[in-house]
Amino acid sequence: MVKKNENLTIEIENVTAKGFGITKVNDFVLFIENGLPGDKLAIKVIKVNKTYGYGKILRIISPSPYRIQSPCPVSDKCGGCQWQHCEYQAQLGFKKQIVTDALTRLGGQTNPLVADVIGMELPQPYRNKAVFPVVPVGETDFAIGMYAPRSHRIIPIEECAIQHPAHKPVIKIVADFMRRHKIKAYDEITHSGTVRHIIVRASKATGEIMVVVVINADFLPKENKLATALTGAGATTVIINPHKAKTNTIMGNTFRNLTGEGYICEKIGEIWYQLSAPSFFQINPVQTAVLYDIAVGMANLTGNEVVMDAHVGVGGVALAAASRAKQVIGVDIVHEAITDAEKNASINGITNAKFICGAAEEIIPKMLAGKETLPDIIFLDPPRKGCENALLDALIAAEVGTVIYISCDPATLARDIKRLTQGGYRLEGAKPVDMFPMTGKVETVALLRLAHA
Repeated sequence: MVKKNENLTIEIENVTAKGFGITKVNDFVLFIENGLPGDKLAIKVIKVNKTYGYGKILRIISPSPYRIQSPCPVSDKCGGCQWQHCEYQAQLGFKKQIVTDALTRLGGQTNPLVADVIGMELPQPYRNKAVFPVVPVGETDFAIGMYAPRSHRIIPIEECAIQHPAHKPVIKIVADFMRRHKIKAYDEITHSGTVRHIIVRASKATGEIMVVVVINADFLPKENKLATALTGAGATTVIINPHKAKTNTIMGNTFRNLTGEGYICEKIGEIWYQLSAPSFFQINPVQTAVLYDIAVGMANLTGNEVVMDAHVGVGGVALAAASRAKQVIGVDIVHEAITDAEKNASINGITNAKFICGAAEEIIPKMLAGKETLPDIIFLDPPRKGCENALLDALIAAEVGTVIYISCDPATLARDIKRLTQGGYRLEGAKPVDMFPMTGKVETVALLRLAHA
Protein backbone atom coordinates (compact mmCIF):
# COMPACT_ATOMS: atom_id res chain seq x y z
CA MET A 1 0.00 0.00 0.00
CA VAL A 2 1.33 3.43 -0.99
CA LYS A 3 1.64 5.78 2.00
CA LYS A 4 1.59 9.55 2.33
CA ASN A 5 5.08 11.14 2.47
CA GLU A 6 6.60 7.99 0.98
CA ASN A 7 9.43 8.55 -1.53
CA LEU A 8 9.23 6.44 -4.70
CA THR A 9 10.94 6.00 -8.04
CA ILE A 10 8.37 5.74 -10.82
CA GLU A 11 7.95 6.07 -14.59
CA ILE A 12 5.11 8.07 -16.14
CA GLU A 13 2.91 6.01 -18.45
CA ASN A 14 0.21 8.44 -19.62
CA VAL A 15 -1.31 11.87 -19.01
CA THR A 16 -4.72 13.25 -18.03
CA ALA A 17 -6.72 16.16 -19.43
CA LYS A 18 -5.73 18.14 -16.33
CA GLY A 19 -2.07 17.75 -17.20
CA PHE A 20 -1.12 15.13 -14.60
CA GLY A 21 1.25 12.33 -15.46
CA ILE A 22 -0.10 8.87 -14.55
CA THR A 23 1.77 5.94 -13.06
CA LYS A 24 0.75 2.79 -11.21
CA VAL A 25 2.33 1.22 -8.16
CA ASN A 26 0.89 -2.28 -8.28
CA ASP A 27 -2.78 -1.34 -8.93
CA PHE A 28 -2.60 1.96 -7.08
CA VAL A 29 -2.81 4.99 -9.42
CA LEU A 30 -0.66 8.04 -8.76
CA PHE A 31 -1.12 11.40 -10.46
CA ILE A 32 2.08 13.42 -10.78
CA GLU A 33 1.92 17.12 -11.58
CA ASN A 34 4.15 18.08 -14.56
CA GLY A 35 4.91 14.44 -15.32
CA LEU A 36 5.19 13.40 -18.99
CA PRO A 37 5.10 9.92 -20.54
CA GLY A 38 8.59 8.43 -20.44
CA ASP A 39 9.75 10.47 -17.44
CA LYS A 40 11.60 8.46 -14.81
CA LEU A 41 11.12 10.38 -11.58
CA ALA A 42 11.91 10.42 -7.91
CA ILE A 43 8.66 11.55 -6.27
CA LYS A 44 7.10 12.18 -2.89
CA VAL A 45 3.54 11.00 -2.26
CA ILE A 46 1.63 14.03 -0.94
CA LYS A 47 -1.96 12.74 -0.83
CA VAL A 48 -3.52 9.27 -0.62
CA ASN A 49 -7.11 8.20 -1.21
CA LYS A 50 -8.50 4.67 -1.29
CA THR A 51 -7.51 3.77 -4.86
CA TYR A 52 -5.40 6.70 -6.02
CA GLY A 53 -3.11 9.43 -4.81
CA TYR A 54 -0.97 12.40 -5.82
CA GLY A 55 2.76 12.92 -5.88
CA LYS A 56 5.19 15.73 -6.56
CA ILE A 57 8.47 15.52 -8.43
CA LEU A 58 11.58 15.58 -6.28
CA ARG A 59 14.02 14.88 -9.08
CA ILE A 60 13.97 13.96 -12.76
CA ILE A 61 16.11 10.84 -13.04
CA SER A 62 15.75 10.65 -16.82
CA PRO A 63 13.47 12.98 -18.81
CA SER A 64 10.70 12.12 -21.21
CA PRO A 65 11.66 12.44 -24.88
CA TYR A 66 8.89 15.05 -25.08
CA ARG A 67 10.24 17.23 -22.28
CA ILE A 68 11.61 20.65 -23.24
CA GLN A 69 12.72 23.77 -21.39
CA SER A 70 9.65 25.84 -20.54
CA PRO A 71 9.76 29.37 -22.03
CA CYS A 72 7.62 30.65 -19.13
CA PRO A 73 9.39 31.49 -15.85
CA VAL A 74 6.32 30.68 -13.70
CA SER A 75 4.85 27.71 -15.59
CA ASP A 76 5.77 25.35 -12.74
CA LYS A 77 3.72 27.47 -10.31
CA CYS A 78 0.88 29.03 -12.31
CA GLY A 79 -2.37 27.17 -12.94
CA GLY A 80 -2.93 28.67 -16.39
CA CYS A 81 -0.85 26.12 -18.35
CA GLN A 82 0.16 22.54 -17.72
CA TRP A 83 2.39 21.73 -20.70
CA GLN A 84 4.77 24.60 -21.37
CA HIS A 85 7.49 22.02 -20.73
CA CYS A 86 6.13 19.60 -23.36
CA GLU A 87 6.96 19.49 -27.08
CA TYR A 88 3.93 20.74 -29.03
CA GLN A 89 3.40 17.84 -31.45
CA ALA A 90 3.42 15.46 -28.48
CA GLN A 91 0.65 17.51 -26.88
CA LEU A 92 -1.53 16.89 -29.93
CA GLY A 93 -0.97 13.16 -29.67
CA PHE A 94 -1.82 13.15 -25.96
CA LYS A 95 -5.05 15.03 -26.62
CA LYS A 96 -6.18 12.58 -29.29
CA GLN A 97 -5.65 9.77 -26.82
CA ILE A 98 -7.54 11.67 -24.09
CA VAL A 99 -10.57 12.06 -26.40
CA THR A 100 -10.38 8.43 -27.53
CA ASP A 101 -10.09 7.13 -23.97
CA ALA A 102 -13.04 9.24 -22.80
CA LEU A 103 -15.29 8.06 -25.63
CA THR A 104 -14.30 4.45 -24.94
CA ARG A 105 -14.37 4.33 -21.14
CA LEU A 106 -17.05 6.90 -20.35
CA GLY A 107 -18.98 6.99 -23.61
CA GLY A 108 -19.32 3.25 -24.17
CA GLN A 109 -18.02 3.51 -27.74
CA THR A 110 -16.08 0.67 -29.35
CA ASN A 111 -13.13 1.84 -31.45
CA PRO A 112 -14.49 5.38 -31.92
CA LEU A 113 -13.32 7.13 -35.06
CA VAL A 114 -11.25 10.03 -33.69
CA ALA A 115 -9.30 12.15 -36.15
CA ASP A 116 -5.85 13.55 -35.45
CA VAL A 117 -5.98 16.77 -33.43
CA ILE A 118 -5.77 19.87 -35.61
CA GLY A 119 -3.00 21.97 -34.13
CA MET A 120 -1.72 25.51 -34.66
CA GLU A 121 1.18 26.63 -36.81
CA LEU A 122 2.04 29.19 -34.09
CA PRO A 123 0.63 27.82 -30.84
CA GLN A 124 1.25 30.86 -28.67
CA PRO A 125 0.15 33.47 -27.87
CA TYR A 126 -3.41 32.51 -28.76
CA ARG A 127 -5.84 33.67 -26.06
CA ASN A 128 -7.96 36.74 -26.85
CA LYS A 129 -9.30 36.99 -23.29
CA ALA A 130 -7.54 37.08 -19.94
CA VAL A 131 -9.04 37.20 -16.46
CA PHE A 132 -6.68 38.35 -13.71
CA PRO A 133 -7.74 38.17 -10.04
CA VAL A 134 -6.58 40.99 -7.78
CA VAL A 135 -5.92 39.84 -4.22
CA PRO A 136 -4.68 41.55 -1.05
CA VAL A 137 -1.15 40.99 0.23
CA GLY A 138 -0.68 42.05 3.83
CA GLU A 139 -2.52 45.11 5.12
CA THR A 140 -1.96 47.51 2.25
CA ASP A 141 -0.48 45.79 -0.79
CA PHE A 142 -1.97 43.50 -3.44
CA ALA A 143 -1.00 41.14 -6.25
CA ILE A 144 -2.36 40.67 -9.78
CA GLY A 145 -1.82 37.38 -11.57
CA MET A 146 -3.09 33.83 -11.85
CA TYR A 147 -4.04 31.30 -9.22
CA ALA A 148 -1.73 28.41 -8.49
CA PRO A 149 -3.25 25.01 -9.37
CA ARG A 150 -6.18 24.00 -7.12
CA SER A 151 -5.71 26.95 -4.77
CA HIS A 152 -6.44 30.63 -4.27
CA ARG A 153 -2.76 31.41 -3.83
CA ILE A 154 -1.90 34.08 -6.37
CA ILE A 155 1.11 33.89 -8.69
CA PRO A 156 1.99 37.46 -9.70
CA ILE A 157 2.27 37.77 -13.46
CA GLU A 158 3.49 40.65 -15.60
CA GLU A 159 3.81 38.71 -18.84
CA CYS A 160 2.00 35.59 -20.05
CA ALA A 161 3.12 33.52 -23.04
CA ILE A 162 -0.36 32.37 -24.08
CA GLN A 163 -2.22 35.69 -23.68
CA HIS A 164 -2.59 38.53 -26.16
CA PRO A 165 0.12 41.05 -25.15
CA ALA A 166 -2.50 43.75 -24.48
CA HIS A 167 -2.67 42.56 -20.89
CA LYS A 168 0.83 43.81 -20.02
CA PRO A 169 0.23 47.57 -20.05
CA VAL A 170 -3.27 47.11 -18.63
CA ILE A 171 -2.01 45.30 -15.52
CA LYS A 172 0.70 47.89 -14.95
CA ILE A 173 -1.66 50.84 -15.35
CA VAL A 174 -4.30 49.39 -13.00
CA ALA A 175 -1.66 48.44 -10.40
CA ASP A 176 -0.07 51.93 -10.50
CA PHE A 177 -3.53 53.54 -10.29
CA MET A 178 -4.52 51.46 -7.26
CA ARG A 179 -1.31 52.28 -5.41
CA ARG A 180 -1.45 55.97 -6.26
CA HIS A 181 -5.02 56.33 -5.02
CA LYS A 182 -4.70 53.78 -2.18
CA ILE A 183 -7.43 51.52 -3.57
CA LYS A 184 -7.47 48.11 -1.94
CA ALA A 185 -7.90 44.71 -3.54
CA TYR A 186 -10.99 42.66 -2.75
CA ASP A 187 -10.66 40.19 0.12
CA GLU A 188 -12.97 37.24 -0.47
CA ILE A 189 -12.83 36.20 3.19
CA THR A 190 -13.78 39.52 4.77
CA HIS A 191 -15.76 40.76 1.75
CA SER A 192 -13.89 44.05 1.94
CA GLY A 193 -11.73 45.96 -0.50
CA THR A 194 -12.63 47.14 -3.97
CA VAL A 195 -10.95 45.70 -7.08
CA ARG A 196 -11.81 42.04 -7.70
CA HIS A 197 -10.75 41.20 -11.26
CA ILE A 198 -9.25 42.75 -14.37
CA ILE A 199 -10.51 41.33 -17.66
CA VAL A 200 -8.77 42.06 -20.96
CA ARG A 201 -10.34 41.06 -24.26
CA ALA A 202 -8.66 41.73 -27.63
CA SER A 203 -9.73 41.36 -31.25
CA LYS A 204 -7.40 39.72 -33.74
CA ALA A 205 -9.32 41.21 -36.67
CA THR A 206 -9.52 44.84 -35.57
CA GLY A 207 -6.96 45.26 -32.79
CA GLU A 208 -9.66 46.59 -30.47
CA ILE A 209 -9.10 46.08 -26.76
CA MET A 210 -11.77 45.85 -24.06
CA VAL A 211 -10.87 46.29 -20.40
CA VAL A 212 -13.38 45.36 -17.68
CA VAL A 213 -12.61 46.29 -14.07
CA VAL A 214 -14.74 44.27 -11.66
CA ILE A 215 -15.28 46.07 -8.35
CA ASN A 216 -16.92 45.43 -5.00
CA ALA A 217 -18.64 48.82 -5.19
CA ASP A 218 -20.84 50.91 -7.45
CA PHE A 219 -18.07 53.32 -8.41
CA LEU A 220 -14.29 53.27 -8.47
CA PRO A 221 -12.56 56.37 -7.07
CA LYS A 222 -11.10 58.53 -9.85
CA GLU A 223 -12.37 55.99 -12.38
CA ASN A 224 -12.33 58.46 -15.28
CA LYS A 225 -8.60 58.99 -14.75
CA LEU A 226 -8.09 55.24 -14.98
CA ALA A 227 -10.13 55.12 -18.18
CA THR A 228 -8.00 57.91 -19.67
CA ALA A 229 -4.78 56.07 -18.82
CA LEU A 230 -6.05 52.79 -20.26
CA THR A 231 -7.27 54.50 -23.42
CA GLY A 232 -3.84 56.05 -23.81
CA ALA A 233 -2.37 52.52 -23.68
CA GLY A 234 -4.63 51.26 -26.47
CA ALA A 235 -7.91 50.26 -24.82
CA THR A 236 -10.84 51.07 -27.12
CA THR A 237 -13.51 50.51 -24.48
CA VAL A 238 -13.24 50.56 -20.68
CA ILE A 239 -16.03 49.14 -18.55
CA ILE A 240 -16.77 49.12 -14.84
CA ASN A 241 -18.58 46.01 -13.58
CA PRO A 242 -20.04 46.48 -10.06
CA HIS A 243 -20.11 43.08 -8.36
CA LYS A 244 -20.95 43.32 -4.65
CA ALA A 245 -22.27 39.80 -4.13
CA LYS A 246 -20.34 37.50 -1.81
CA THR A 247 -19.68 34.83 -4.42
CA ASN A 248 -16.82 33.41 -6.44
CA THR A 249 -18.43 34.22 -9.80
CA ILE A 250 -16.17 36.56 -11.73
CA MET A 251 -18.59 39.23 -12.96
CA GLY A 252 -21.73 40.93 -11.74
CA ASN A 253 -24.83 41.62 -13.82
CA THR A 254 -24.44 45.31 -14.64
CA PHE A 255 -21.90 47.05 -16.85
CA ARG A 256 -21.11 50.75 -17.13
CA ASN A 257 -19.06 52.10 -20.02
CA LEU A 258 -16.42 54.68 -19.14
CA THR A 259 -15.11 54.94 -22.69
CA GLY A 260 -15.98 53.40 -26.04
CA GLU A 261 -19.06 51.48 -27.13
CA GLY A 262 -18.89 48.67 -24.60
CA TYR A 263 -17.99 46.03 -27.15
CA ILE A 264 -15.31 44.95 -29.61
CA CYS A 265 -15.68 43.17 -32.96
CA GLU A 266 -14.07 39.95 -34.17
CA LYS A 267 -14.18 38.30 -37.58
CA ILE A 268 -14.33 34.52 -37.96
CA GLY A 269 -14.32 33.39 -41.58
CA GLU A 270 -16.65 35.81 -43.36
CA ILE A 271 -18.77 36.64 -40.31
CA TRP A 272 -18.33 39.64 -38.02
CA TYR A 273 -19.21 39.18 -34.36
CA GLN A 274 -19.86 41.98 -31.89
CA LEU A 275 -18.70 40.94 -28.42
CA SER A 276 -19.99 42.58 -25.25
CA ALA A 277 -18.41 42.05 -21.83
CA PRO A 278 -20.62 39.20 -20.50
CA SER A 279 -21.04 37.33 -23.80
CA PHE A 280 -19.29 34.00 -24.32
CA PHE A 281 -17.00 33.63 -27.31
CA GLN A 282 -14.21 31.20 -28.05
CA ILE A 283 -10.85 32.43 -26.75
CA ASN A 284 -8.75 31.37 -29.77
CA PRO A 285 -9.87 33.17 -32.96
CA VAL A 286 -7.53 31.26 -35.28
CA GLN A 287 -8.81 27.87 -34.15
CA THR A 288 -12.40 29.09 -33.87
CA ALA A 289 -12.40 29.51 -37.65
CA VAL A 290 -11.20 25.90 -37.97
CA LEU A 291 -13.82 24.72 -35.47
CA TYR A 292 -16.71 26.44 -37.23
CA ASP A 293 -15.60 25.14 -40.64
CA ILE A 294 -15.58 21.59 -39.29
CA ALA A 295 -18.96 21.91 -37.56
CA VAL A 296 -20.71 23.50 -40.55
CA GLY A 297 -19.06 21.01 -42.90
CA MET A 298 -20.36 18.09 -40.82
CA ALA A 299 -23.90 19.48 -41.22
CA ASN A 300 -23.65 18.95 -45.00
CA LEU A 301 -26.17 21.71 -45.61
CA THR A 302 -28.03 22.04 -48.93
CA GLY A 303 -29.96 25.25 -48.25
CA ASN A 304 -33.21 23.51 -47.28
CA GLU A 305 -32.51 22.73 -43.62
CA VAL A 306 -33.73 24.26 -40.39
CA VAL A 307 -30.72 24.50 -38.09
CA MET A 308 -30.80 25.08 -34.34
CA ASP A 309 -27.91 26.20 -32.13
CA ALA A 310 -28.71 25.32 -28.53
CA HIS A 311 -25.95 27.41 -26.96
CA VAL A 312 -25.60 30.18 -29.52
CA GLY A 313 -23.71 32.83 -27.56
CA VAL A 314 -23.20 35.90 -29.77
CA GLY A 315 -24.18 34.00 -32.90
CA GLY A 316 -21.48 31.37 -33.10
CA VAL A 317 -22.03 28.44 -35.43
CA ALA A 318 -25.58 29.55 -36.25
CA LEU A 319 -24.41 32.63 -38.13
CA ALA A 320 -21.59 30.67 -39.77
CA ALA A 321 -24.20 28.20 -41.07
CA ALA A 322 -26.88 30.72 -42.03
CA SER A 323 -25.85 31.21 -45.68
CA ARG A 324 -26.18 27.46 -46.31
CA ALA A 325 -29.46 26.84 -44.42
CA LYS A 326 -33.12 27.68 -44.86
CA GLN A 327 -33.38 29.02 -41.30
CA VAL A 328 -31.20 29.13 -38.19
CA ILE A 329 -32.53 29.39 -34.64
CA GLY A 330 -30.29 30.21 -31.71
CA VAL A 331 -30.97 29.81 -27.99
CA ASP A 332 -28.90 31.19 -25.11
CA ILE A 333 -29.54 31.92 -21.45
CA VAL A 334 -27.49 35.17 -21.43
CA HIS A 335 -29.63 38.14 -22.45
CA GLU A 336 -26.65 40.23 -23.55
CA ALA A 337 -25.44 37.39 -25.78
CA ILE A 338 -28.81 37.19 -27.53
CA THR A 339 -28.77 40.96 -28.03
CA ASP A 340 -25.30 40.64 -29.57
CA ALA A 341 -26.44 37.73 -31.75
CA GLU A 342 -29.33 39.79 -33.14
CA LYS A 343 -26.98 42.71 -33.85
CA ASN A 344 -24.48 40.35 -35.47
CA ALA A 345 -27.12 38.95 -37.79
CA SER A 346 -27.97 42.50 -38.82
CA ILE A 347 -24.32 43.51 -39.25
CA ASN A 348 -23.78 40.58 -41.62
CA GLY A 349 -27.03 41.04 -43.53
CA ILE A 350 -28.39 37.71 -42.30
CA THR A 351 -32.19 37.65 -42.44
CA ASN A 352 -32.95 33.96 -41.85
CA ALA A 353 -31.84 33.90 -38.20
CA LYS A 354 -34.04 33.91 -35.08
CA PHE A 355 -32.74 34.12 -31.51
CA ILE A 356 -34.46 33.18 -28.25
CA CYS A 357 -33.31 34.01 -24.71
CA GLY A 358 -33.67 31.20 -22.17
CA ALA A 359 -32.15 27.98 -20.90
CA ALA A 360 -31.76 25.47 -23.72
CA GLU A 361 -33.01 22.63 -21.51
CA GLU A 362 -36.25 24.56 -20.93
CA ILE A 363 -36.87 26.29 -24.25
CA ILE A 364 -35.95 23.57 -26.74
CA PRO A 365 -37.93 20.63 -25.21
CA LYS A 366 -41.07 22.80 -25.32
CA MET A 367 -40.43 23.73 -28.94
CA LEU A 368 -39.82 20.13 -29.95
CA ALA A 369 -42.75 18.74 -27.98
CA GLY A 370 -45.11 21.30 -29.51
CA LYS A 371 -43.84 20.44 -32.99
CA GLU A 372 -43.68 24.18 -33.69
CA THR A 373 -40.09 23.85 -34.86
CA LEU A 374 -38.43 20.56 -35.71
CA PRO A 375 -34.82 21.21 -36.74
CA ASP A 376 -33.09 18.96 -39.21
CA ILE A 377 -29.78 19.62 -37.47
CA ILE A 378 -28.93 20.85 -33.99
CA PHE A 379 -25.59 22.18 -32.77
CA LEU A 380 -24.79 21.67 -29.10
CA ASP A 381 -22.00 23.78 -27.61
CA PRO A 382 -22.62 23.69 -23.86
CA PRO A 383 -20.35 24.88 -21.05
CA ARG A 384 -17.85 22.47 -19.52
CA LYS A 385 -20.51 20.70 -17.45
CA GLY A 386 -22.17 19.43 -20.63
CA CYS A 387 -25.85 19.24 -21.57
CA GLU A 388 -28.76 18.80 -19.21
CA ASN A 389 -30.54 15.46 -19.57
CA ALA A 390 -33.82 17.25 -20.35
CA LEU A 391 -32.30 18.64 -23.55
CA LEU A 392 -30.74 15.35 -24.66
CA ASP A 393 -33.94 13.42 -23.94
CA ALA A 394 -35.96 15.94 -25.95
CA LEU A 395 -33.69 15.45 -28.97
CA ILE A 396 -34.08 11.69 -28.66
CA ALA A 397 -37.88 11.89 -28.35
CA ALA A 398 -38.21 14.27 -31.30
CA GLU A 399 -35.80 12.20 -33.40
CA VAL A 400 -33.77 15.17 -34.61
CA GLY A 401 -31.83 13.65 -37.48
CA THR A 402 -28.35 15.10 -36.92
CA VAL A 403 -26.64 16.28 -33.73
CA ILE A 404 -23.30 18.06 -33.94
CA TYR A 405 -21.82 18.34 -30.46
CA ILE A 406 -19.00 20.82 -29.79
CA SER A 407 -17.33 20.29 -26.42
CA CYS A 408 -14.37 21.60 -24.44
CA ASP A 409 -14.51 18.65 -22.02
CA PRO A 410 -13.97 15.08 -23.32
CA ALA A 411 -15.48 13.55 -20.17
CA THR A 412 -18.84 15.33 -20.31
CA LEU A 413 -18.90 14.94 -24.10
CA ALA A 414 -18.48 11.20 -23.69
CA ARG A 415 -21.15 11.04 -20.99
CA ASP A 416 -23.67 12.86 -23.17
CA ILE A 417 -22.79 10.83 -26.26
CA LYS A 418 -23.47 7.68 -24.26
CA ARG A 419 -26.97 8.95 -23.47
CA LEU A 420 -27.61 9.90 -27.09
CA THR A 421 -26.36 6.57 -28.47
CA GLN A 422 -28.47 4.69 -25.94
CA GLY A 423 -31.38 6.74 -27.29
CA GLY A 424 -30.90 5.69 -30.89
CA TYR A 425 -28.03 7.78 -32.26
CA ARG A 426 -24.73 6.52 -33.60
CA LEU A 427 -21.43 8.33 -33.31
CA GLU A 428 -20.03 8.76 -36.82
CA GLY A 429 -16.81 10.46 -35.84
CA ALA A 430 -15.03 13.04 -33.71
CA LYS A 431 -12.61 15.74 -34.80
CA PRO A 432 -10.53 17.38 -32.04
CA VAL A 433 -9.23 20.92 -32.46
CA ASP A 434 -6.42 22.29 -30.30
CA MET A 435 -8.15 25.41 -28.99
CA PHE A 436 -5.98 25.48 -25.85
CA PRO A 437 -2.27 24.84 -26.59
CA MET A 438 0.01 24.29 -23.59
CA THR A 439 -2.87 22.85 -21.58
CA GLY A 440 -4.51 19.45 -21.37
CA LYS A 441 -7.79 20.88 -22.65
CA VAL A 442 -9.09 20.07 -26.12
CA GLU A 443 -12.15 21.10 -28.13
CA THR A 444 -13.92 18.30 -29.98
CA VAL A 445 -16.60 18.28 -32.67
CA ALA A 446 -18.62 15.05 -32.70
CA LEU A 447 -21.12 14.02 -35.37
CA LEU A 448 -24.12 11.90 -34.38
CA ARG A 449 -26.99 10.69 -36.57
CA LEU A 450 -30.08 8.67 -35.87
CA ALA A 451 -29.17 5.02 -36.41
CA HIS A 452 -32.34 4.33 -38.41
CA ALA A 453 -32.16 7.51 -40.50
